[in-house]
Amino acid sequence: MNNKPLSIQFLDRSFPLVRSRLICTICILCIPMLAHSGLEVSNPIRQLEVVVVTGEELPLILGEKATEHSLMAMENGQLTPIPYQFDDKNSKGLTFVPGGKLPVNGSVDIIDSFDELVFMYKDMGGKAGSAPLENKLGHIVSELEITEEGISRYAYLVKGNDERSTKRYTDYNFETGYLETESYSLQFDPDTILVWEDWKIKGFTGTGAAPNILDTMKARIFLRMGFLKATLHNSLVPVSMVGVKNGPVRSIVEGDASLVIFGIDLFSAGVSVTFTAQTIEYPIFAVFPASADLLSELNIDVTLDYVDFEGSRYRTALGPKEPLITGVEVSDEIRSQYKSDLDNPWVSISTGKNWDMFFRFQIPDGIRPTLSALYRDSAAGDKRNKPERYKGSSSELGIKLEDIPTGIETILEYSLYFGPDLWQGNNPEKAWFDITHPAIVTVNPSLMASN
Repeated sequence: MNNKPLSIQFLDRSFPLVRSRLICTICILCIPMLAHSGLEVSNPIRQLEVVVVTGEELPLILGEKATEHSLMAMENGQLTPIPYQFDDKNSKGLTFVPGGKLPVNGSVDIIDSFDELVFMYKDMGGKAGSAPLENKLGHIVSELEITEEGISRYAYLVKGNDERSTKRYTDYNFETGYLETESYSLQFDPDTILVWEDWKIKGFTGTGAAPNILDTMKARIFLRMGFLKATLHNSLVPVSMVGVKNGPVRSIVEGDASLVIFGIDLFSAGVSVTFTAQTIEYPIFAVFPASADLLSELNIDVTLDYVDFEGSRYRTALGPKEPLITGVEVSDEIRSQYKSDLDNPWVSISTGKNWDMFFRFQIPDGIRPTLSALYRDSAAGDKRNKPERYKGSSSELGIKLEDIPTGIETILEYSLYFGPDLWQGNNPEKAWFDITHPAIVTVNPSLMASN
């Protein structure tokens, strides 16, 4: 096998792991777990949701420097800065990472129509009266409003004010591969964002033998050409880490990869991973050349292998309303009823320990590989699926991608959404609706108060 990873220089990783973790932990521990504004957030999807407003929705600041603006919300009767960031977009429509493989679309740090302002739903506050608006240094450009379930929340875009929140919801250390967020931490192999080594959910109680929520993430590429066949694990896919953009609300890490097997250029790809306190999104921008058509098989499995999850409930987009119970043997006929496809692309698990998760796949319209749900459970009698970090780890769920077309350039997006009690009983459909229908922001540009 002739692997030819693209030539990208690695940044220096000599910074001590212990010191970097300590600094990051101190920073993240400063974040209160309750809503900043004091407004209750009852919907579990919204509790950690990142609100996105495009530059097109903010016409009054187009062409201006992002650094000239602050974002504020009412707290204790005063306008107070809240965490936010402006993100440039790259040529693929993903978030631009300085030093990354993909060039910026537009101008760096200048607000273009396709750029994004992002902040936390829970940090929005009540409506500001005239006194806070008039007494605030700078002038109010826009009032951002979300109204749901009879409650209105507001944030205020301010120009000419240098107050900034010091809170951070995410931080990724490029040298050590350690990610810290408000709700979880995750250790990666510093050399590849495809290898997960440790995922800890804050407030989740495991067992003495298996204190973590996850054994590992497994991605496998199955290939066949004539009598030749190969299976590649994610640790064997050569990835060069390129760069990171850390913002207070989300962190974006970019890597570069290419793979040659059986003398065929299988793909050249990049990965741009976005982390928030509630999500991990893996959009892979890939080119599958026409030469890969020589393969008689090209399939990709991506799964998450959990630890000691017996008694959890498993559902799929097209399966029965009655969930499978992990660790309990069922017939192949029953298991086969739990299905997903490209139009219904989710699988989900509810642990019963105040933590639920959805696994989603997306691909641009017009490209139609075959998508199916993938579930294994060694505690229910399935053969163990190595590698495993914890012996006997059980519930493994994800998706299988088959019939991948060649001679195309596309984006494969694998996304995780998680948090406390997303199912709200046994209603993952409601959670899925809210995931795919984020809160709608109304921009009120009429507030031009200044002092």
